[in-house]
Amino acid sequence: MRQEPRFTRSAVVAWARDEGLDNLSSSVLEEALGPTIERLRLPRGLLSSMTGINRRQLYPSDWPPSRGGIRAAERLFSKGLDRSMVDSLYSTSVGRDFLEPSTASIIQSSLGLGPEVKSLDLGSACLGFIDGLELAALKIEAGLSEYALVVAGENSRPLLENTISSLLAPEATVKDFFDNFASLTLGSGGAAMVVGPSERHPAAPRLVSAASLSDASNNHLCRGDFRGMVTDSTGLLEAGVGLAKATFDRGAGLFGWTPGTFDLIVCHQVSEVNTRRFCQTLGLDPARLVETFPDYGNMGPVAVPFTFDLAWEKGLIRKGRRLGLMGIGSGLCCSMMEVLVP
Repeated sequence: MRQEPRFTRSAVVAWARDEGLDNLSSSVLEEALGPTIERLRLPRGLLSSMTGINRRQLYPSDWPPSRGGIRAAERLFSKGLDRSMVDSLYSTSVGRDFLEPSTASIIQSSLGLGPEVKSLDLGSACLGFIDGLELAALKIEAGLSEYALVVAGENSRPLLENTISSLLAPEATVKDFFDNFASLTLGSGGAAMVVGPSERHPAAPRLVSAASLSDASNNHLCRGDFRGMVTDSTGLLEAGVGLAKATFDRGAGLFGWTPGTFDLIVCHQVSEVNTRRFCQTLGLDPARLVETFPDYGNMGPVAVPFTFDLAWEKGLIRKGRRLGLMGIGSGLCCSMMEVLVP
């Protein structure tokens, strides 16, 4: 039977985020879809009222997914961490520059990391980054790595533009609109974290434990590529929060987690409805959740590290606090990680 990890010497020693260059409000996005909304007799303000997303950040259309992650990593290294210390690199984005080579190899080259660095793409829908942190920590715990760079970058603009184009087609139906509705929530951004030995960084946030579960029978609820994404939003919400509850209960049984364990909840965020339902189902205080969806939308695997950096910037991550890094990804899969600020 698979065992869940407890970590004793792994910490997040550096982190940074990168924001999209352009700001697209939900009202402007609805204006672009105006002819279809009017033809289908849908209410105005539907996008913001149903999602709670006011705006999202976007990169230029021709930017590959790697660029946001590279920009975040460069910002991370500019804070003082020596990049020559990195021996592993995991690119965890949903988007990839090419089917081959690996996006990780492009990031490795762009950052000037040496030939001894082991790099690879690690994908798990919106959970890729948390899984990257777990893999990095496991290698450090086993003495196989010292410093691992986990990176994610997402450029949602091409998919968003394709979705708008398809929904403006005269044959688009109400069903088409809502099948593609989740695509309209997507935002762009980049994030990077370095996991290293806690004994060398005693003040760094320490990874404590992790729990995960999957429900692969529901892999059909959200499927997409660069051309578009079709989502059963209601089915995904119901199945997703059910899996999240089971995962949290798994952590409760193994590590003693309770709804009051975590001072801050740093999670992947899809919309206001999903986020509120997530907190309600797990019994979490929504006041402890660091919100980013209203201004940044759904950033996929970028969301958790991006939100972590924003919470740090706001002074919310302080000594003695316990953080819950949590997410649900299409597939379905769920991962949760406990972090302690010493």
